[in-house]
Amino acid sequence: MLYEILMLDDDLKNLKATKRFLELNGLSVTITDSISDAVELVRVNEYALMLLDFNMAKLGHKVAEEIRAISPRQQIAMYSCDQSREALKQSLQAGAIDFIEKDRAPAEILSTVYMYCRRYDELIRTIGRTKNKSEKQRLIESVGMIGQSDTSVKLANQILQIANSSAGSSVHVHGPSGAGKELAAKAIHEKSDRSKRPFIAINCAAIPKDLLESTLFGHKRGSFTGATADQDGKFIQADKGTIFLDEIAELSLELQAKLLRVTQERVVDPIGGAPRKVDVQIISATHQNLEQLVRMGRFREDLMYRIKVIELDIAPLRDRVDDIEPLIEFFTQKTNERRGGGGRFQRRTLDILKRYHWPGNVRELANVVERHLILAGQNDIRPDDLDLKLYQTDSPNSQAVKLSEFDGRQLEAKMGYIHGVIENAGSKAEAARRLGVTAPHLQYLLSGSRAARSKASGGA
Repeated sequence: MLYEILMLDDDLKNLKATKRFLELNGLSVTITDSISDAVELVRVNEYALMLLDFNMAKLGHKVAEEIRAISPRQQIAMYSCDQSREALKQSLQAGAIDFIEKDRAPAEILSTVYMYCRRYDELIRTIGRTKNKSEKQRLIESVGMIGQSDTSVKLANQILQIANSSAGSSVHVHGPSGAGKELAAKAIHEKSDRSKRPFIAINCAAIPKDLLESTLFGHKRGSFTGATADQDGKFIQADKGTIFLDEIAELSLELQAKLLRVTQERVVDPIGGAPRKVDVQIISATHQNLEQLVRMGRFREDLMYRIKVIELDIAPLRDRVDDIEPLIEFFTQKTNERRGGGGRFQRRTLDILKRYHWPGNVRELANVVERHLILAGQNDIRPDDLDLKLYQTDSPNSQAVKLSEFDGRQLEAKMGYIHGVIENAGSKAEAARRLGVTAPHLQYLLSGSRAARSKASGGA
């Protein structure tokens, strides 16, 4: 990866020379001689390392304190000709991780910078805002969604094709709960020539069955007990626009018959009222298999063919894991803006989160991000901070697990991950560094695991 360095120095000659040298050696360097500009840059960007002139307006250590207050994760190395003990003391007290002499050999400076860049990559780097989004991300965001996977690119292209050529034909969206079916429906509407007209979304499973007919098709005053005024149904409210019927499989067979008339003749029959013509695009969705429901006699076959003129499949999150990083970035920014937080997920958590099976899909990921950010306060989320269930790599099988066994299985999954890191690292000390814990804490985890296994086998 291309590491980004920030340099603050009022010696412009040195600033430009160092920038040129570091960039020739594969680093991206932003330079400034303004303290206020540097503060703003740190506020909106994340840098692998900041090189700060200790003698900057004779306030280098104060600037370091201010930067660290804004971004506690920011690595700062003082960069100066002043090699006095007092300068070193003030620098370290201000939160600097090193003190680099300007007259040190260029190769030594480069080696030191790269050492801290690697440390940043392994221990500090977070899933933050992407400055230069890929063409894939821009395409997906153009339809109001977040992602970067090939699966989501294909979905975005399908949405644009449907919006531009469906001419009001019915669309059926199929996918698991929490995967983004309503977002897809809204994207079709927003990209179509109906975008200036209403988009009405209704969850058929969330409305009591005795109220659903009136909600969808409307009623006249006095048509039933409690009908004290005329009411337009959702289809009439969506006239010239789009109606989204989520969980359409929950409709009764009686209501399915009335919906069939709407799909065939574009006419709705309000309860107790005269038929009314409507011009509306119907987008439906369900997580169930409609063909199977037809075979079971729970869904009308003729209606299925009417609503499935065009089909759109939304893949579960586990089948598009490349979307997880931009989704974490999006939900982190959204949560932090709402609650004034500053924590982020360290990139080291990404491998763990990508292996989890996400039964609740994007909705579950949003929940996980918000919960961890709230519990972390202003701190970043490390692998050790993740809920134990997120270490599970297999989908839950149909065989129930006794609650007494559940904690043990979660611990086993977590320890399997830890042992994998130790094996790759080559030593426990290096593994502890990569895991973001102290060596004694790692040893404590390993000892606790051995004790638990011994107890379970009856060796206590």
